[in-house]
Amino acid sequence: MKFAKINNELTVSDQISIEDLKEIQAKGYKTIFCNRPDQESEGQLAFSVIEKEAQNLGIKAIHQPVIGGQISDDDITQFGSYFETAQKPVFAYCRTGTRCSMLWALSHAKTLPIDEILSKVQIAGYDLSPLKDRLNSLK
Repeated sequence: MKFAKINNELTVSDQISIEDLKEIQAKGYKTIFCNRPDQESEGQLAFSVIEKEAQNLGIKAIHQPVIGGQISDDDITQFGSYFETAQKPVFAYCRTGTRCSMLWALSHAKTLPIDEILSKVQIAGYDLSPLKDRLNSLK
């Protein structure tokens, strides 16, 4: 598991394990987003297992499965809604963290400068420059 901090409200990561949840809790995260469909890859831990343990630790868990490379406008709107109402900070994970950072970037295109969005995710280790035209179209 990696902690790729986008800003004070969001950190993204690759797939997490049950053992990782205690560290996520210890670092103060209040909400977990999972942007992976269950059974996306062999051996992947089901969201329901993560959700149950997260709840036991007092962390809210939200499942918004999105297929990589197929992020729709509805997915962007849904992520934005979840993010806006979620208790912060949020820890979001998928297979590599890219999908989570893309959803955040696309859902914030109307409210943040595009160059600032791209810079924040670049610093966190994700190159979303191929999304620049889509980000600009959402302004």
